[in-house]
Amino acid sequence: MGGIRTVVVTTPAMLRDLIKCLARGQVELDIVAEFTARRALARQLRKLRPDLILIGLRHHETDAVIRDLLRLLPTAKFIAFSANGRTAQGFELRLYRTDLGDVPPEGLIDFIRDCSTPPRAPRRARI
Repeated sequence: MGGIRTVVVTTPAMLRDLIKCLARGQVELDIVAEFTARRALARQLRKLRPDLILIGLRHHETDAVIRDLLRLLPTAKFIAFSANGRTAQGFELRLYRTDLGDVPPEGLIDFIRDCSTPPRAPRRARI
């Protein structure tokens, strides 16, 4: 039981079993919980602290569902399956960096200057 702590949410059993089969021999999935409904899901996920959440999205749902859950679990990864199970998207919260090692002194100064400059309002086009 030292595998990737996984929670399955509203994902058809056949799809879940397919993922487990594909992962066999590649990675060890430790399914710590399965939910067929989303009632109190955020509270349960906070308590379980999984590494991976497999979640089925309904026809009317958007990425906003995942974004809200990522705020609660910023270190988790999500795989969201479409309602028909044919497509999926991976979500994770990543920090981006700017490599300043190859920047000339002027570029470094510009980067620092941009930190103190408030964002500019977009200009209106004249017609």
